[in-house]
Amino acid sequence: MPAIPAATTRWPALFVLLAGALLPPIDFFIVNVALPSIRENLHTSPAETQLVVSGYAAGYAVALITGGRLGDLYGRRLLYMLGMTGFALANLLCGVAQTPTQLLVGRVALGIAAAMLQPQTLATMRALYTDDRALARAMSLYGTTVGLAAAVGQFAGGALVAWNPFDWGWRAVFLLKLPFCLVTIVAAWFLLPETSGSQRVKLDIGGAILLSTALASIVLPLSLGRDRGWPLWVFLVLASAPLSIAAFLRFEAWLAGRGGMPLVDMRLFAIPTFRRGVLVGMLFFFTTSFYFLFGIYQQLGRGVPPLWTGLTIVPYGIGLSLGPLATARLVRLRPRLLAIGMAIQVAFYAAVGALVWIGTDGWVLATALFLAGFGQGIAFPRLFNTVLGDVPPQQGGLAAGILNSALQVGASVSAAAIGSLFFSVLAGATGERAYAHAFAIAQWTLTAALALAALIAIPPRPIVSSRSMPP
Repeated sequence: MPAIPAATTRWPALFVLLAGALLPPIDFFIVNVALPSIRENLHTSPAETQLVVSGYAAGYAVALITGGRLGDLYGRRLLYMLGMTGFALANLLCGVAQTPTQLLVGRVALGIAAAMLQPQTLATMRALYTDDRALARAMSLYGTTVGLAAAVGQFAGGALVAWNPFDWGWRAVFLLKLPFCLVTIVAAWFLLPETSGSQRVKLDIGGAILLSTALASIVLPLSLGRDRGWPLWVFLVLASAPLSIAAFLRFEAWLAGRGGMPLVDMRLFAIPTFRRGVLVGMLFFFTTSFYFLFGIYQQLGRGVPPLWTGLTIVPYGIGLSLGPLATARLVRLRPRLLAIGMAIQVAFYAAVGALVWIGTDGWVLATALFLAGFGQGIAFPRLFNTVLGDVPPQQGGLAAGILNSALQVGASVSAAAIGSLFFSVLAGATGERAYAHAFAIAQWTLTAALALAALIAIPPRPIVSSRSMPP
């Protein structure tokens, strides 16, 4: 293992890593409010408009585990810089796109670049901060950064379209990220240390193809199915997912038996905290449906303009940012903060649904949104601590990739299932009351999934042997 840098160099490196943590979620949020302008300018169909969002999520999900393993094997610093470079080039492609196809290719490329970038952030943090207190502080900053991405992204998408700098219109949401990417690449060159092992082995290409196929067979049908009217091919592809997963597991076992290095070390799932954290994470990212359904309710149900729609979600993002900071020093509660944060989030997600149901908005709704975000902000960094805390540092990138893939699969399932429920309840009706009713039903269903995750997140009590009991 390479030497870990001193504290004086670890913290500057952390801020470079947090820049990499900020960009992928911003790219998810920033485009949502700009979609109407994109549709009007490029004349995209409803299905193509949906693909602008789901194409990014699909590319992100199917490449995350491979991205994590590449960093472990060939250098996290190298993969971070390559991922950031690819992120800049893909943003450029999206910003100059002249056809829907060009934009969709750029969005998928953005997702793949984010998948190369994101696992290196978490794995490098895990390697740089080996003591629990420093790691908790770093993870709190990570959670705050993601919270800022949610707040800034939602607002910035509407603000940039309204501001229209250089007469770029919606293209500004992509092109104005380029200087930030370039500065981060230069900073990474000088400040980011290499933390992956010196061992160099060949990438498990067969495993990468089989796993990407399995993830794609889950993510793509769920992302595209509702927009296409749930045709037969969607269910056939979904039905093939277990076969793809079984083929991947058999191939990995065969490769390990021959002395090779599989893409996924299945021994990770023997770690209880990792196993439980991945399951919680998949349910945790059911929150994805809240973001776009709340935006639909605001814009189509209440007639709120895009800029003000972005502003209505800002209290949630502020709470998401403050949650990690408020609990960073609660050392004794750290093992339970994941469950505590999710319990707060569950309570106020249910409250948001109730307030929308009865037609209450203003400061009351804003307070409920803030507290829901605050609960998520408490839980989010602890989720990564739970998953990565007992994982060997040399497996950190792989573990982060598995977790992020689980998050994206959860997001896709939520968008498809909860989104379909919303539109089924709406049943083509119009008006604020119809949208409020549909949103409340969808929100409470989402809350039930989060409640289940909160129960799973409760840490088990340690088993105390009777021999160790005092007389």
